This record gives sequence, C-alpha cells and structure tokens, in this order.
Amino acid sequence: MKSYLLVAILSLSMLSGCQGPTGSSNIRPNSTNAEYIKPDKKAAELNMQLGLNYLQRGDYETALGKLEKALKQDPSLSSAHNTIAILYQRLNEQDKAEYHYKQAVILAPKYSEAQNNYGVYLCGQGRYKESVPRFLAAIQNPLYRSPGQAYENAGLCARGIPDIERAEQYLRKALQINPRLGKSLLAMAEISYEQGDYLTSRAYIERYRNAARWTPQALLQAVKTEHQIGDKDAVASYSVLLRGSFPDSDESKQVQRGQY
Repeated sequence: MKSYLLVAILSLSMLSGCQGPTGSSNIRPNSTNAEYIKPDKKAAELNMQLGLNYLQRGDYETALGKLEKALKQDPSLSSAHNTIAILYQRLNEQDKAEYHYKQAVILAPKYSEAQNNYGVYLCGQGRYKESVPRFLAAIQNPLYRSPGQAYENAGLCARGIPDIERAEQYLRKALQINPRLGKSLLAMAEISYEQGDYLTSRAYIERYRNAARWTPQALLQAVKTEHQIGDKDAVASYSVLLRGSFPDSDESKQVQRGQY
C-alpha cells in the first residue's frame, strides 16, 4: 500500500477531551518493591490529559510516566489505553501498542477515536481486512465528529485488501460528507485511472487541486492522466510544477525519465 495514504490518518487531536467509560478497580502492588498507587478516577483522567499533552510535545518519557500512572489509578480508563497505545506505536513497541488499542475498544466499544486509531494501526501493519471494520465501528457512533475521516480511512485501507468496489463506496461516502478530503479525491483519481476512465480521473485531479496542497503523488497522477488523455500542454505544465516543487522526489525523477 502506498505510504502516503497512511500519513496523517492518525491524529492526536482526535484524543482531546475523549474519555471512555471508567469502572472500579482494586489495585495492589505486585511485589514488595512495586509502588502502590491508590485508585483515583479523577486523578487518572488528569494524568491521562497530562500524558497526552507531553505526547503532543514530543516528550515521550514524561508522557509514558503519566499514562502508566493513570492506568494504575484506573485500569479501565479507555482514553489512557488509547493514548498510551499511540505512544507505544511511536516508540515502535508494536505488541504493547496493539494490547492497549484492544483494551481501549473492549472497554468502550463506542469510543470512536480509539476504534479509528486502532484501525489505522492495523492498516499500517498491512492487516487491511482487520482494519476496515474498526473504521466502520467508529462511524456507528452518531456523536462521532469525524465520520468523513473514518470513511476515508476505510476506503484507503480497503484498497490494500484489495477490494476496489468497497473502497469506492467508502471514498464516495467520505466525499459526500466532506468534498474537500484530499486523500479521498486523489484515491478516486487513481482508481478511475486504473479503470481506464481518464476523464473522470482528470475531474478528481481538478477537484483535488482546488481542495488540497499538491504532493508528489498527486502531481505524478496528474501527469499520467493528462498523458493518457493526450494533453501535452497539461503534461508539460504538471511536470514543471513537479520538478520545481519536489525536485528530489522519486516521482520527479520518474517523470524526468519519461516513465509515465
């Protein structure tokens, strides 16, 4: 799966203020040397938020300490599981990341941000079939604030299965909710191109141009599409823009070699 499809799917801003349900817990030190931390739901939520803040600042060590403390104070705090999962993912401790994502969605199945983030994790691991249901679970919550993003994620990851029919379905729904989702527009341009529908691909590229910033991938797709249509002026224009904006990119080198 193309790497650019996965960049920025995971958003820390989704976590802000998102709390899963909490439950009672009896925490006891597991050894004579372990620090005993008294169960305290309010303190756990505070430490979770502090951990999130440190995570956003890039202070992973302090963030980990706060999040671990939050989970000792309240092991059922799903938002803490979700946040520490992201942190472990950043630290490339994938087994721990998956464990906490699972805990987050088990504890709070309607916690859409955790479902979405777990889906992103699975998709990033190449587990596309497992990822799509997570995005759909996120959308089931009518209070979820980012259904368009979840549909986009589902569509992008369905392409990796590959299940193009479902990918188109989800991407179209994403664009119905938010017509300016750049990744959805580009993915639809690519799908149309692969199906030989070059004029539709061009239409999506034009929509992309008005909705998002150019990327090397988008400009290469524009070059390829216009080449198939036979518009030499457009090919030249997009090629110049690609070489000027992203001279060191693989896409620019590909165009310079005429490989499109």
